[in-house]
Amino acid sequence: MRNLPESWIHRIAAELRRPVRLDEEFDRGVMDAVRAMPRHRQRPWTRMLRARTITVSPVVSGIAAALLLAVALSAGHFISAVRANRATGRIDVATDRSGGTKPGPRRSVQFVLVAPTARKVQLVGDFNDWDGSHQEYHAQHRGGGVWSVTAAIPEGHHRYSFVVDDSLWVADPSAPRVLDDDYGVPNSAIVVGGGDATQ
Repeated sequence: MRNLPESWIHRIAAELRRPVRLDEEFDRGVMDAVRAMPRHRQRPWTRMLRARTITVSPVVSGIAAALLLAVALSAGHFISAVRANRATGRIDVATDRSGGTKPGPRRSVQFVLVAPTARKVQLVGDFNDWDGSHQEYHAQHRGGGVWSVTAAIPEGHHRYSFVVDDSLWVADPSAPRVLDDDYGVPNSAIVVGGGDATQ
């Protein structure tokens, strides 16, 4: 392609910059075509997302703020009471099936896992906040690949697993599985009642 003279480039640029005049008939035709298009139906959730003006009276907002403050103070008081009781050792807190907390005695429970190639086995569960670093949750090797640990577990429904060699989470093959897995890892279930239990 040969080079165009500079005067031609200026003329083309000037032509492109010139405004295009459209008559009213063209505008009317475009708008008629737009109006003839089918209307979009709004889904219920799009109607809910539309901007709305909400008017709240000072009385309602004051009551809502007072309720929110009362709930926050109650939750703070409950959490501090649970922490104080744990620190003083007055009560043990066990997690029940509904996820709430309740005081309860602890029962001695033996957990057994057969893991012939393991070098270390720890017990973790909702009863120790999934932390098996304390010595009481370290399993002892009994020979023949059998590992066991006896720990004081609060009465109630619990989920637990074994951690093999600090990395592999293993459900107890001799116990029922929990239906809802945590992070894709299956856990075992146990119900600790009166008297000693063996799992």
